[in-house]
Amino acid sequence: MALPAALAVQAIKKRSKVTVGRKTTNILLATGLGVAAFWGVRALWRRFKRDIREGQALNEGNPANFAIRLVMAFENDNAFGWGTDEETLFRTLEQIPTASMMRKVQRAYRDLEGRNLAADLQSELTTEEFAIANEIINSKR
Repeated sequence: MALPAALAVQAIKKRSKVTVGRKTTNILLATGLGVAAFWGVRALWRRFKRDIREGQALNEGNPANFAIRLVMAFENDNAFGWGTDEETLFRTLEQIPTASMMRKVQRAYRDLEGRNLAADLQSELTTEEFAIANEIINSKR
């Protein structure tokens, strides 16, 4: 029984050593730092944009205001704490005056929530409700 263990230890001691050169190490470190810096700056930029949008949401008629109202309709806190308030959602979509403003609302929603408004509409609404929401959005000029 000791013979296989001794052979395994000898094999481990005789294996070839893998070495990484100084240049390769520096390249790997620089790449890692670059990637970390990119993701850090990206996170800070997204947080900055979200903070600005949240401040703009207080102004009536601002795209961020409409986006916040849509978020609140999705996160309806009814008696059971779940479900979407479709009435508020449709009313908010109808209050958006133009197609240009609707695009701005979609950008504000993405800045605030980090998600796509159309995808959230599709996932939160039934097929008929989603068709109604699309009809309201597409009727804008």
